[in-house]
Amino acid sequence: MRIGTKNHPCVGLRVQIPAYSDLWMRGARFGTIERVIEGKGLYLTPNDPRGADIFAVRLDHPQVKKLARFIADDCTYIKRSN
Repeated sequence: MRIGTKNHPCVGLRVQIPAYSDLWMRGARFGTIERVIEGKGLYLTPNDPRGADIFAVRLDHPQVKKLARFIADDCTYIKRSN
């Protein structure tokens, strides 16, 4: 597994986490990508050989202190309203 990189172009983008996660069901739905773990040779389980990238997301919810990890393909990008 590769170490997470902070120089990836996705770092700093806003995302909505996937609806299947417990954090989403508890109200923590949006956050900012802090780190990207590239998926070459990274397997979540032996039955899931996608080798997907993983986003480490800092969630906006005040009760969530740690970075949460999600499959990059399952996250939805949020357009910033400036």
